[in-house]
Amino acid sequence: MPQPHAPGRRPFTLAPFRGLRFDPETVGDLSTVISPPYDVLDADTVRTLENANRRNIVRLILSRRFERPYLAVRDRLEKWRQKGYLRADEDPALYVYEYTAEQITVRGLIGLVGLRDEFEKVILPHEDVMPAPVDDRAVLMRTTETNLEPILLVHEGTAGLRGQIAEAARRQPLADAVALDGSSHRLWAVTDPASQAAIAAELADTEALIADGHHRYAAYLRLRDELRGAGTPEGTSPWDHGLAMLVDQHDQALRVGPIHRSVAALTMRDLQDLADDRGDDLSPQPDREAAFAAQDHDRDDRATFVVSDGQAWAVLSVKRTHDVDAAVLHETLLPAWHIAEEQVGYHHSLDQALHATTRAAGLVVAVRPPSVQEVRASAARGVRMPRKSTSFGPKPRMGVVMRDLRDA
Repeated sequence: MPQPHAPGRRPFTLAPFRGLRFDPETVGDLSTVISPPYDVLDADTVRTLENANRRNIVRLILSRRFERPYLAVRDRLEKWRQKGYLRADEDPALYVYEYTAEQITVRGLIGLVGLRDEFEKVILPHEDVMPAPVDDRAVLMRTTETNLEPILLVHEGTAGLRGQIAEAARRQPLADAVALDGSSHRLWAVTDPASQAAIAAELADTEALIADGHHRYAAYLRLRDELRGAGTPEGTSPWDHGLAMLVDQHDQALRVGPIHRSVAALTMRDLQDLADDRGDDLSPQPDREAAFAAQDHDRDDRATFVVSDGQAWAVLSVKRTHDVDAAVLHETLLPAWHIAEEQVGYHHSLDQALHATTRAAGLVVAVRPPSVQEVRASAARGVRMPRKSTSFGPKPRMGVVMRDLRDA
């Protein structure tokens, strides 16, 4: 529950801003310029998006290896603004963004979230982060002075807030598009100061969980500390805020999906030897379906993982050392297997993980995600799960609305 009177706790804020948006009159159909988040893109998807429109946002959120780190992106972004492909809205707004994907409709608010330190219990992370992705997103934002991708927050909203959002969504949308993958997207702007103030009042006691964007939020905090300027009053620097989408988990529930692992240079024979040494049970299965059917999630004392090398399948059963399966894998098994971080890959689909074994020998470990309740309880206790333990979805599309820190 929110803790409005906790020592040192500042209120949750989601401020209006001048959204930077693609102009369909110059760039073409919005459906051809939006993209999934950067960390779920594969080469085939990027190629498809770029072929659909050379102004697709993937050309801003990703940097090619041969480019100087995001300097080409900064120049590209400036050129797109000069040519009118991107325009900033005249009036500061909170944006209502609704999308339907994977047969789920999600509606939330996009605005500038006031950055809060973890001890305040206002914005709760639930996963560890890796230094390299934090560095990458910090370089992108510092170089472009732009938030291109909102982080995704979930909370339990009030009836009053839901009423405000529903009222905004009854008006004509600013944007209405069906993306290349068949998902639909609509955007509205709340520009009335009285409505913005009413929304702010409803949000003050919010306790928000980071559903997607831990690395981007860590980059927000780093840039705040580096760039806000000595003596700058709190909350007045553009670096005191970051772009965020806030979704009411009570009203528009996101689901938690798995993030599977691939482990390079580990074979089934290796795993059998390791299981024998530890006293774990590795049970061969005839195929993929049989392996998942053989998993037993009802025992509190055992954690089970489906493993495959792309051809053979098995179920690994081990003593449970943590409530979350990803923590069992990262805190117990990978160290016992003497696996280096460089050997581990992270994949949002099992097929994507299996594809990794076609390029280089290795194993796939299918990881069961925690429940939303487990995630929230862990975050409320201040306990971090291993990085990439959860994948909240369906995810919003990037490019619907952005924020240039120089657009006051």
